[in-house]
Amino acid sequence: MYQAFYGLNEVPFSIAPNPKYLFLSSQHQQAIAHLQYCLNDGGGFVLLTGEVGTGKTTLARSLLAELPETTDVASILNPTLSEIELLACLCDELKISYSNEPTLKQLTDVLREYLLNNHQQGRNTLLVIDEAQHLRSEVLEQLRLLTNLETDYKKLLQVVLIGQPELQQQLKQAHLRQLAQRITARYHLVPLNKDDVSAYIAHRLSIAGRDSALFSKKSCALIHKLSGGIPRIINLICDKALLHAYGHQLTIIDCPTITLVAKDILIIDNDNETKILMRWPLVASLFSFAIGFSLFYWLSPAPSIAPAVMPMVMSDTPEIDTGSVNFDTQLLPLLSGATLQQTAFSGLMGLWGTERGAGTNPCRSAKQYGLRCMSGTGWGELLDYNHPATISIRYSGQVYHGVLLSVTDNDKVRVQFNQQRLSLDKNWLLAHLTGQFTLLWQPPSDFVSALRMNSQGEAVRVLSSMLNAHYQLPSQNEDVFGRSLETLVKRFQRDNQLSVDGIAGAKTLLKLQVATKQHSHVLKTVATEVNS
Repeated sequence: MYQAFYGLNEVPFSIAPNPKYLFLSSQHQQAIAHLQYCLNDGGGFVLLTGEVGTGKTTLARSLLAELPETTDVASILNPTLSEIELLACLCDELKISYSNEPTLKQLTDVLREYLLNNHQQGRNTLLVIDEAQHLRSEVLEQLRLLTNLETDYKKLLQVVLIGQPELQQQLKQAHLRQLAQRITARYHLVPLNKDDVSAYIAHRLSIAGRDSALFSKKSCALIHKLSGGIPRIINLICDKALLHAYGHQLTIIDCPTITLVAKDILIIDNDNETKILMRWPLVASLFSFAIGFSLFYWLSPAPSIAPAVMPMVMSDTPEIDTGSVNFDTQLLPLLSGATLQQTAFSGLMGLWGTERGAGTNPCRSAKQYGLRCMSGTGWGELLDYNHPATISIRYSGQVYHGVLLSVTDNDKVRVQFNQQRLSLDKNWLLAHLTGQFTLLWQPPSDFVSALRMNSQGEAVRVLSSMLNAHYQLPSQNEDVFGRSLETLVKRFQRDNQLSVDGIAGAKTLLKLQVATKQHSHVLKTVATEVNS
């Protein structure tokens, strides 16, 4: 439900192990590189362990997605099986036929024949066992015997064991020492550190379609403390925080929100120490809770909040009473003629003091005045950018295009439709917004598309100046984009939950302008022109 409000294409914090959401921290990169090397080297067993919820399955799926097409993969997700049952499951996964009620020898024979034929055809065979800590000792020994089939260079069956830390202890038993000696790669995933948690949250939001910050820096630090850096718990906290924040129409998720929602997910002692336990029954019922919580906020009126203020102040605008029985009579005449996007865009350009309208290509027209377009989705993202923007509403079956001029502290928004300015109730506007918006911003004069290593000129100097001002650093403005400036750009991107690539594109520059508005000519210019 909250996706459109926050400009998301999908739910970003699902606990499903989706490989496209894999966050490559330094340890995840090391794990993938290490395991890939050992799989390519033809070893017998590979071991991946980690605490519950650290992302073992997601990492394994990402690893398997990179395997060559000549690899046949069998996956076993429920390893609480006997020797015969496990070999039968392996045959089923590899589509190997076997007789009814087979013996252990019969299953072993058909598997050996399959592995030999696969090798002769230049194909590899890989068995992946998740939750491997549940494997019985006799089953592990059977797997070891199965991997005895080999050539002079490689094993004909490779096995990846994925499990919790107790699997490591299990493999230390004396009767399993032969198997332990055949493990050619071991990697243990640990929880994310404080910096990684902030980057992890930004990464998942970016994959889901939002590049601007949504969780404050302090809330990310609190999430790290409460979750212990475990991704699954982070996902549960963040997902519930988004649901709660949407119900209260919050545009930034802060510490009070995190503290509130975490109480239903975590058990925290009264002394606020770091001892945290998951309520696993709650995890099992999370889906039904989410439905009930969503219905509650869907049916309940949204409480008032103090919204961010757009950099514009309008006065003497007529106020339309959204509770009036004559609402249609009041509003529809003002909306007539507001069905063209170009008309709304011309109004937006007028706020910047331009002399002519948008024309057939609005963004190209704006560029002639040194302005650039920035499009986005979601009310929260629009408030983050803190610029006037064209918006669209759907009312009485028709889409109308206008300009959002300002948001006041009394839940009123000032808008402009077809050159007519009016004041509306914010909740009414949110209920009718389509979500898409376009704003104008003013980049440095020689900015083209992005500033990166070795870029030069006025735009680099402006970027350096804003970053130094934002972080209160000595004013050593640079004209050439070097390593030190790249480091500052990455720091700002990380702090604001943008894609951390060290390249200052339009979104990074615009967010930096907003963050340094006391030093920025853009916002002061717009406010002056509008108020005049």
